[in-house]
Amino acid sequence: MKVGILSDSHDHRPAAEGALLLFRAEGVGRIIHLGDVCSPAVLQGYDDPAIPLLGVFGNNDDRDGLQEATGGAFRQGPCIETVEGRTILLAHSYDQLQGELNGQGRFDLVLFGHTHRPLTMHVGKALVLNPGESCGLLKGKYTCAIVDLATMEPRIVEIPLPPEGE
Repeated sequence: MKVGILSDSHDHRPAAEGALLLFRAEGVGRIIHLGDVCSPAVLQGYDDPAIPLLGVFGNNDDRDGLQEATGGAFRQGPCIETVEGRTILLAHSYDQLQGELNGQGRFDLVLFGHTHRPLTMHVGKALVLNPGESCGLLKGKYTCAIVDLATMEPRIVEIPLPPEGE
């Protein structure tokens, strides 16, 4: 199964739409948002039961609104989830991971956002990934990530923005 990962949407609805279209085209089976969605309206269309959404709150999120809009899909980070037999640690900020990421082989995938900078590296057996910013605010690039859980191969991908008016 492939997972689509995004973070730091910061109310940029066209990028969120573009990411969703990309994830569907890539055959993603789960979407993970690492926080700073901000307004729940950004995730319009992310309620497809065929591609469940899982997320952690960021420091700029309307928490009650997100929970209501997503049916409780967001958690307080850091949190641990199991997807397709892979143990995944999710947080909005790398600071939240201190004490959790010790290289002892507890996690297959460690995900965080907040810095707006894409990153992939390995710590022990864990793939550590930051998808960058889906909003394009700081770097001018709208990015997300796709990880194939079977092979643990990551890709940082630029999000194609849908044409205006669609």
